[in-house]
This record gives sequence, C-alpha cells and structure tokens, in this order.
Amino acid sequence: MTTTDPAAEASQAGTPKPYRNLLTGLLLMLAAWAIYLPSLRYDYVYYDDVRILKVHPELYGQEKFSDDLRAIFVTEFPREEPLPVRDVSWAVDSQIFGFNSTLGHHLGNVLVHGVVVALMFAFLLGTTRRYGFALAVTIGWLVLAIHVEPVAWIMGRKDVLSALFILLALCAQTRRLESASLRAHAGWYLVTLACFIGSLLSKISALTFPVVLFLHAVFLPYLNGSRPAAGPFPWGKSLIKEILLMIPGLAVSVPVFHWYKQMLTQMGVLDRGPVAHGLAHIWNLLIVDPPTLWMYAQQLFFPWRLRLFYSWPQVMDVYPHWLVAASLAFMALLAGAGLWLFCRRKDLFFYYAAFFVIMLPYLNQVLPGLLVAERYLYLAAFCVLALVVTAGMAILRRAQPVWRSCTLAAAGVFLAVNLYQTFSYQPAWRDGETLWQYHLNLPQPQVSAYANLAAYYYAQASDEVGKPEMAAAMGKMSVVVDAGLAQFWPDQQQPPPPDTYFLFFLKSIVQEVRGEPEAALGSLLTADRLRPKFDSTQLNLALLYHKLAEAAADPKQKETYACAARDRYEEYIALEYRGRPAPADVQKTLAEFVADCPAKDPAAGKN
Repeated sequence: MTTTDPAAEASQAGTPKPYRNLLTGLLLMLAAWAIYLPSLRYDYVYYDDVRILKVHPELYGQEKFSDDLRAIFVTEFPREEPLPVRDVSWAVDSQIFGFNSTLGHHLGNVLVHGVVVALMFAFLLGTTRRYGFALAVTIGWLVLAIHVEPVAWIMGRKDVLSALFILLALCAQTRRLESASLRAHAGWYLVTLACFIGSLLSKISALTFPVVLFLHAVFLPYLNGSRPAAGPFPWGKSLIKEILLMIPGLAVSVPVFHWYKQMLTQMGVLDRGPVAHGLAHIWNLLIVDPPTLWMYAQQLFFPWRLRLFYSWPQVMDVYPHWLVAASLAFMALLAGAGLWLFCRRKDLFFYYAAFFVIMLPYLNQVLPGLLVAERYLYLAAFCVLALVVTAGMAILRRAQPVWRSCTLAAAGVFLAVNLYQTFSYQPAWRDGETLWQYHLNLPQPQVSAYANLAAYYYAQASDEVGKPEMAAAMGKMSVVVDAGLAQFWPDQQQPPPPDTYFLFFLKSIVQEVRGEPEAALGSLLTADRLRPKFDSTQLNLALLYHKLAEAAADPKQKETYACAARDRYEEYIALEYRGRPAPADVQKTLAEFVADCPAKDPAAGKN
C-alpha cells in the first residue's frame, strides 16, 4: 500500500475489532497510571495549591458534602478561581480521603489523566477509522514530558478535567454525526453540549471549544475518508446547520466568561502583570506569540529544562529587529500553511485549525500574563502530533529505506527523550522544597524560585511554632532570602530591582521573628516602594506599626505609629476586599486601630 489517503486506509481496515480497540484503550490507560503512580505520594508545592485549595476548608473540607456544595455554588463568591466542576471534584476527594490529605487530590489527577488517554485513542479511532494512526498519536501524547506539570501538580486538576469533558464531547459528536435517526441526533447533540459545559466549568479556557466542535463536524467526512482530502468544501445547508448548532455553545461561553472575569476583577487577579491596550497590545501579540509557539514546539519534541516559569519570550518596550522580522515572517508562514492545507489536505486542516482555536485563550488576548506554561499545551499537543504522525507515516510508506530508517530513529528518540524527561522531572514536584530547589539549580534561575522556596520554609516554620523545627525552618528561609538578594541585587549602592519586592517582604518576617522590628520596618517599606499596593505588604505594615506603637515610650512617636497602622490597615482592607464587606474580625481590628488614632490629619503623609 503506497497511498496516504485515509479513505484507502479505512477501506482496508476490514471489519471493526471492538475487543482489540477496547483492550488497546485499557492498556493505554494503565500505562498512563503507571507513569504517574509516583506522584500519589507528593505533597503541596506551595504555589497556588495552598492559596486556592489548602487554606479553604469552608469550600472543600466541611463535614457534610452538601455544605461543600452550598459553599461552592452559592455562598463563597467572589473567589479567586471559581471553577465549580473542579471544585466539586476536590470536595469529593476530601470526603473520601480527608481534607488534610493530598493523596486524594493526586490520585484524582492520575485517574482522570489515564481516562483522558483512553478517550484520546477512542476519539481518534472513531473519527479517522485508522487504528495505526490513532495508536501512534495517542502513544506520542501519552509520553509527553510537558504533561508532568498538569498531572503531578494538584492545580492541574482543571486541565485534566477540562480535557476529559472535551474528548467526551468530541466522541459524542462523532456519534451524532453518524446517527441516522433525528431522535438519536438530538440526544447526542445534548450530550455534546452538556460535556462542553462541564469542560467550561472545569477550566475557563474551554470557551473557544464550540468552534472546535464546528470544525470537527464540518471536516469529519475528510477525517474518516468519506470524502477525498482535496475535495470541494461543502458550502451549503450542512455548513449553515453546523453554524446554527454552534451558537448555543457560544451563547453559554459568553456569559460564563464575563461572570468569571468579574470574579477575577473583584479578587484583583487581573491587576497582576503588565497591561497594554489597543494597537500596542496587538503589536505585542504579533511579536511575542510566535516565539511562544517556538518554545512549545521545542518542549514538545525536545523537552529540556522544563520549568514552571519561562523567562523568554517576554513583553518588551522595544523588540530587536531580528525578532520582529522572524515573528512577522512566521505569522505569514502559518497563514500560508493553513490556506494550503484547507485546499489540499482538509483532513489535516482540522488538526491545524483546532490547535490554534484551543490555544487562543492562552495567547494573551486579554492581557499579557504567563506567555509559556506547559499545562497550556496539555490537550492541544495532540493536534501537532497528528500532523507529525501523518507526515511520518507517509515517509514510511513512500520514501527510500534510508528515509524510513531516519523516521523510525526520530520516533525512537522522541519517545526516549520524553520518557526520560518525564521520569526525571516528575520527582521535582514532590513538595515545595524539591520543586523550587530544582528551579534554583537551573541555569539563570529566576527571583521567583528564591521567593517561593523561602515562602515554603516560612510555611514550615508556621506549622512548627514553639518547636525546635521552627528555628531550623526560619534559618533556611533566611539563607534563601539572603542568597536571592545577593544574586539579584549584587550592587547595593544601586536601587534594588522591582522583582525583588517579595524577597524584602520575606526578609522583614525573618527580621521580626529575630526581634528586629525597626529593620523589619525598613524591609517592608522597601517592598512597598518596589511594588506599591500589595495587600500583604499593607497588612504586615499595619501589624508592625501597631506593634511598634505599643512598644514606643515617646507619646508623639506612639501616635505616629498608631496612625500609620490605621492607614495601612485601611489600605489593606481596600485592596483585599475591593468594596466587599470585610469579615467581622477584620472590622474589629480596624476599630481597635482607629481607636488608637481617632483623629486624621489630612495634611499628614503616609509613613
């Protein structure tokens, strides 16, 4: 057989082999579970998982599951990441394994990931009717090292859950499109829509998925070989029908997106990071999104030094000429490739277009945030692999023996490198100490690695108050903070860089624990200058000023400190609650601070 036409391959596939297909899916699922079995012993890594999960027993750790559900869906709004389906899954973990156990959270990720792998195979097989193709793409997707982050990290639950519902929706739509009766057609459509809503409430980035469903419906005849890949596009009633069927999904996406954005705005999440508007923002996207895709391609096929944060690409005031030229040329190349695939290989155009639709929410249309994150590529990677596997299978069928050998060798290297990186990178996610020490040992470590490792040691110290272990943890914290400041602020005659603000914030904690309140005040004020309006800085300043006021012997100095405590606490409340009523204990503390400084001097500056 020398053709690469899917129709020809499907015609020679013979009768369906359901037992073979079922066994293949089960084996793929078991392989996925085996790869990530070590992560079941892992703890929190103290980045988002503590702030969003561990410190919220009112959401995920109440005695009655019904109370968790009431908090998730009714009472606990706004909150930083309101994703009801993911949150319910966490509450189920806590009901089974206990709120303070991480076993359930990691087990849930691993189990869902294994099911996603099996569904990936089922979707590709059902869509293309090509066993070898579906198996090759799924195996390639299974071994990807970039999956360590979303699977081994508790916070990756939203990625694996969203992918689960997306693949269920695609499988359901395949059944809809192959159904003969109107009743079955309508039933599978409702199942597809319900699965889409589940994915959207698991992770908001699924908001573009109705477009993927539309592409799948329109290009399915080319994918399963019913129409030739270069055949004419169906500009007719069937296209209009699929457009109309896409509208309900988009109608769900829009209000959910605005609701979610409102929650993030109330929590101050959208204030983090640089913001650009209009033409400046469009220009940033044109220049930084292409190198973002380059980074993804490199980590997909040649994973090396995987990390939580990538320092490149980055938004700049002025971009080098080579980057501008390369980015614009790459955008033109992408457009040309898409047009060629649409005309000549409509079966492949689905994967090509679906990749960009899935990745669209991650390309910073709203504001520049994290440009590269491995979890963003979790699902979309299968589209790239489908294109590469198709090219590889064509070479194996048509090329000379030397090219076939090279193709097989490249496939072997891809599998070996990704498996090696998966098993070598996975242990870094054991806990906060291993993760951030791993990042510190990378070439050119970022200041965030020092800050997060120090914060992890502080969390350890907070759990060991009054015990000898507290002093040891605080000692480690001090060493890490000093090392970070020495690396990123080597010339102390110059002002410290703005991104060291959190190191100064943490340094103030070390100094206060050591009984050096004046030094702690200096570090906190430095942190405040480097990053104004950081709520935690305002809170700690208020508490420290209050402590200094109580210890001050001079009445005038006592009043100065007391008024500073009141002002900083008021600012903390404004930043933390953003117009929402503060809790009773916070209001009580504010009343105490106001009582110590009842009269405001409008002309007085802030200390």
